[in-house]
Amino acid sequence: MPCVAPPPYYDGIPHRYLLGRGSCLWRVHDRKYCARSFKAVRSDLQFGGARFDATEADDFPFFYAALDQGTALAETLFRDLCLDDRGMRLLTGPALTGRQMSGLTLTRDLELVSLINGEDLAAIGQDAWLVTASGSEYAQTRAWGHWLRGQAKWAHGFVWESLRDRGRLAVVLFGDRLAATFGKDYERVLLHEVPELADSLDDVDGAEWLNELLERYRVAFAPLGRHG
Repeated sequence: MPCVAPPPYYDGIPHRYLLGRGSCLWRVHDRKYCARSFKAVRSDLQFGGARFDATEADDFPFFYAALDQGTALAETLFRDLCLDDRGMRLLTGPALTGRQMSGLTLTRDLELVSLINGEDLAAIGQDAWLVTASGSEYAQTRAWGHWLRGQAKWAHGFVWESLRDRGRLAVVLFGDRLAATFGKDYERVLLHEVPELADSLDDVDGAEWLNELLERYRVAFAPLGRHG
């Protein structure tokens, strides 16, 4: 059984991961928000939310992203997709309405807590449960994330292997830590938007691009008006 509560006593040292300047961070977001905007709305302590969100127990702006385009799509859009009898999955237009894929270049080096492999997880008294638990256990993973932030006060965020795109990496960044290091305008200072790396996900051009990108995942996209 996984340890779903942080350890009462801890003598380990979290492993560090350098997310280097020049890295490209990919995210899927609502078009009405700037690609580099951090989320400032905390999640409920017990219900909803995502794996490492802020809550009233530990309130901070946060930003999820991936180091690969496909991973950003998988982490955002594959959660509730079921395989059909041919091993295919289908994304429909409503799931993508108003959404955009954006690529942003990191302008500074960041230090993250690494949760990528078994040694990284063992260093904090955990196992794969922390990064593979389903949504029904996110209240517990959030509590662990809050505890881990307290153990690693140097950390600008966490990095782990994506649950829905194994072998590739997902990250969460902490706005309070970035503000302490880079100033209150950290969003603009750290994340450079690249217009050429922005694509709408809910139009015809976006559909063609999506189907090509998602082919390797056996996922197809049916735009609005084409999914029956």
